[in-house]
Amino acid sequence: MTTIESIAKDFESGAVRNQNLEQIIFTEVCGADASRVAEACRAAAKIRCELLEKKTGARLPLIRGSMIDTCSLAGGEAVLAGIESKIGSACIPMGYAGPAKIRGQYVNPDEQLYIPLATNEAALVAGVQRGFKAIALAGGLQTLVHFDGMSRAPMLEAPDIYAAADFCQSARGNPALIAELQTCIKDPFVKLKDIETWQLGTKVIIRLICTTGDAMGMNGVTKAAADISRRLLTKLTGWKLLTISSNMCTDKKSSHINILHGRGKSVQTEIFIPEEVLALVFKQGTTSRAVEKVVFHKCYLGSGFSGTLGGYNVNAANAIAAFFAATGQDMAHVVSSSSCFVQADAVEGGLHFMVSFPSLELAAIGGGTLFGTAKEALNLIGCGNFGTTPGDNRCVMRLAEIAAATVTALDLNTACAQAAGYEMADSHVKLARGEK
Repeated sequence: MTTIESIAKDFESGAVRNQNLEQIIFTEVCGADASRVAEACRAAAKIRCELLEKKTGARLPLIRGSMIDTCSLAGGEAVLAGIESKIGSACIPMGYAGPAKIRGQYVNPDEQLYIPLATNEAALVAGVQRGFKAIALAGGLQTLVHFDGMSRAPMLEAPDIYAAADFCQSARGNPALIAELQTCIKDPFVKLKDIETWQLGTKVIIRLICTTGDAMGMNGVTKAAADISRRLLTKLTGWKLLTISSNMCTDKKSSHINILHGRGKSVQTEIFIPEEVLALVFKQGTTSRAVEKVVFHKCYLGSGFSGTLGGYNVNAANAIAAFFAATGQDMAHVVSSSSCFVQADAVEGGLHFMVSFPSLELAAIGGGTLFGTAKEALNLIGCGNFGTTPGDNRCVMRLAEIAAATVTALDLNTACAQAAGYEMADSHVKLARGEK
């Protein structure tokens, strides 16, 4: 009789391959019972972790004892473990900020909205909280999602530069071609909305922009790009595929094309903070003029001089990372999603504060959003009921507004803290180190 212990021995000897461990336990120990797939995945992770401890001499009881069930079944029989070589889970402290007063297209300003944030950085949650306090006293933050589109950009090679030029000119934004290529996309949630093209000699870059429902859509668009490339190559004699992703997409890298053309969700936020609110919420010396000077000198003069690409903000990546970690997002998209632009203008009576997010890449379904604490966090902010019909993306649009509002709250707070001289440094010392 096959047991967990016998499989563990076979795994240690190499008789059971790493990538087959979950499937063998599910089939031979759990009897392929669909209700026991999580049990099989937990057992596989425990076997790996114990072997890792044995090989290295390290003790990993917390990793081994922390399990998030990200597994599922494909076709009722094939185990999908979520990630490869799983040994347990990592834990990050989670706090909350709020209530957040947001006047959006998908968020009602009367909601009692509390934002989950997962981070190891002291002062971050407090900073978001103070930003939201100022926002609430000022009447609420306006949010606007004005672009929705996930991109993938395959690169093809033409037989000569003339063929490349002809294709680029004929394919760019061609509604007939868009309609034709849509027919070869198998995923019903992926809708091709535009085609952008560039030529580099005989190389042709085709940037495909699709809507993807409540999913972030990277996997769906990648599959669509493969299907589209296959279709094009049946029509283009002498052409060949060089790469399914040319980095013109641009995925998980800071790039100017995402800033100019958008990727994921493009969001704007705006609020007017009266002088009396600045004086009430923040430290002495925080005036609209002082904040304006900090944002200009830090975010534009300093960022420009350093050669920063897209990081014309105070500390957007902090809030993005904490929000993404809490809600199960792809953490690699922090780099592009935090490429945002802050504006702070001293106007009559107070501060006009705005943040522009060209490429917020996030999801209400898919990846880590469906499991464990991330699912609970999404439910907390009303983003857990993703759409199940093509074209329904209200849940992720709401999520984008909340993410943008969270970043705005932190950047507002930190800009105001720096406008008050040494307050940012002093608050970190107090909250992180307990020093006066």
